[in-house]
Amino acid sequence: MPFPTAPCRPLATVSRIRGSAAPALLALVALGLSGCSWFGMGDTTRAGGTAQYPCPSVGVLNETDHVTLVRGAGTDLTDVIAKAEIGRVVSQCSYNVDESTISVDIAFDGVAEIGPAATSREMTFNTFVAVTRRFSTFDKKQVYEVPVTFVPGQRQVRFVKTVEGTVLPYGGDADGRIYQILIGFQLTGEQLAFNRRVPYAPIR
Repeated sequence: MPFPTAPCRPLATVSRIRGSAAPALLALVALGLSGCSWFGMGDTTRAGGTAQYPCPSVGVLNETDHVTLVRGAGTDLTDVIAKAEIGRVVSQCSYNVDESTISVDIAFDGVAEIGPAATSREMTFNTFVAVTRRFSTFDKKQVYEVPVTFVPGQRQVRFVKTVEGTVLPYGGDADGRIYQILIGFQLTGEQLAFNRRVPYAPIR
């Protein structure tokens, strides 16, 4: 799937030196911290009162922030199997100055809604985390499954996905600012065309 161009969506960023991630990351998700800094430094932590350590920019790629699963051509509301959207994104990073690497941990939340064409209450949505370099091309990308289960009697379910330990090299004059990390749903060509063709009504 080709990447559309896009601004970032709400995020929060924290930088650490050799810090560990998951509890603080989930706390940020729960608090719903936000702030948008595309190509920006985000928050920084000083090491020894001198050097600054900026985290990579993190955001949701436009046109991939939601997905609609449909039956057939999906020309009618009754053809909707389910839809899902990404909400908040938070990240934190830690620098290993001995190995000249940055470890980035990301978490994002979202909500899914079951549709009238669903034949199962258990579904899996594919998401991606992609790394690009500033002023350069795509670096690497990983697809992650997000399984959801709709409880009988409930149409919606919230989800949280964490991706820990994305390791990026740095050195010389380069630091975390040379990287962008993009998040979204892994769409098929048909799903991307659907997103572009059909106005999206956010889940409420």
